[in-house]
Amino acid sequence: MDLLSNKWIVNLLVSWFFIGVGCNSVEKKIYVHLNYTVPCVRLLNATHQIGCQSSLSGNVGVLHVLESEENVDWVLGTGANPPYLVILESALFTRSIMMKLKNGSGRVAGVAVIMPNTNPLEGFSPHTSCPNENTGVYSETYDPSLAHCNVTVWNPFGNGLSYEEFDFPIFSMKDDDDTRVIRQCYMDHNRGVNGSVPQYPLCAMQLYSHMSAVTDTATCMRRNDLNLSLSPEMICDPLGDYNVWASTKPLNTTAKGHKTGESVVVAAARLDSRSFFFDVAPGAESGVSGFISLLAAASALKTVIQEAPPSRTIFYTFFQGETFDYIGSSRMVYDMENKQFAVDLDNVHSVLEIGQVGLRADSKLWLHSDPVSRKNDSVNDQVKTLITNLRSAAVNLSVSVDEPNVSQPLPPSSFQRFLRARPIPGLVLEDHESSFTNRFYESMYDTADHLNMSYPANLTQEEQLEFVTEIAKALTEVATLVARALYIQAGGAEAQLRNINADP
Repeated sequence: MDLLSNKWIVNLLVSWFFIGVGCNSVEKKIYVHLNYTVPCVRLLNATHQIGCQSSLSGNVGVLHVLESEENVDWVLGTGANPPYLVILESALFTRSIMMKLKNGSGRVAGVAVIMPNTNPLEGFSPHTSCPNENTGVYSETYDPSLAHCNVTVWNPFGNGLSYEEFDFPIFSMKDDDDTRVIRQCYMDHNRGVNGSVPQYPLCAMQLYSHMSAVTDTATCMRRNDLNLSLSPEMICDPLGDYNVWASTKPLNTTAKGHKTGESVVVAAARLDSRSFFFDVAPGAESGVSGFISLLAAASALKTVIQEAPPSRTIFYTFFQGETFDYIGSSRMVYDMENKQFAVDLDNVHSVLEIGQVGLRADSKLWLHSDPVSRKNDSVNDQVKTLITNLRSAAVNLSVSVDEPNVSQPLPPSSFQRFLRARPIPGLVLEDHESSFTNRFYESMYDTADHLNMSYPANLTQEEQLEFVTEIAKALTEVATLVARALYIQAGGAEAQLRNINADP
């Protein structure tokens, strides 16, 4: 992933072509620097490059506010002053329009998308309709009938824009005073009246987000190694971070590999999210709802595990980089297979993963399992036991659990990377039976507002921390369910369950 420049520049100017004018006072009169802008960036993998970039000095184009999809033809064909810097209202930020602009034969200098202050009514997801389909467990060698979302399309609103390559910059902008200046400048100078052609001077816009990374990861990292400058700059940076894990019993991390007599129940969640625009990836439902629930479950278990420790170790695991082909879980499984981790796969008793759990309907959560590994009688028996434990944990809670009524693959999940290594009993806990309940998966709209998280008016920040929202109450029930199920699964006594309660 190329992050060479951390200075993203967006300028609005009245475009004229004086010669010999270079003083700062004139520049200040011409340029309006816009705040709160976020770019789409370029990303690389082993074979491709995706994302966006500008030229070395930035892209300049005549400002055009797109008013409808039919108006795209004016930008791409009949407009007299190309190239154009296209301003899109969020409702027009669709795959159909963006692909037309992508193929605009040099008439498009860039795109700026105005983000609304409230989420749209329709769903929007720039991810694919089948997330991480090429890096999960289902493939030509592992039940091809379940591969590539042949049975269940998990993300029906996915339009795949995040995986396209654009040769011009694309930025998001807040809908504020700056964008009102842009609209007014367009109306005053650039919008033709009664079919007339706008005349200079015209409003124009400059977008700067140059990316040096090209081709693929191997090529770009090799170019890093060839940098002979006395003050070298990174051409591209690898996507990297840290998984976070903790165990309910101390583990000897100095001695890597198998631990004789140790049996661990892996409780997993993901930490990361992404969107089309770099650094605007709130992930409230796709990521946060799961890892907050698991953190709350761990907190709820602390006292009872100290007073009545179960026979097995609960292994809390928070994976980073799962959006990008399961980077975090892939690394942990790889280290386990190669005896470079605190435990190995032989020590793993079972897996319970907490996925998207913030938008459940009818107070129901769904238990997803892998139909392929369950053909093994031993694995199937242990999965049934885990399901029974979750049903027991749900007694007297306002949340219930159930299995999907059709045979289908696992949803996108870290657990799939464990199954690529070997059959392991496990479940993925989700708020959807089939397709995602989340209409804004991996988008800038997957916010706290999406989960209906709100506070009474006039609360201070300190008072908000103490106020228990409705979503906090709902996730408290999920966390209590998870904590109790993990305790039973780890061999704890059911008599202790009434003492396990998450804190809202």
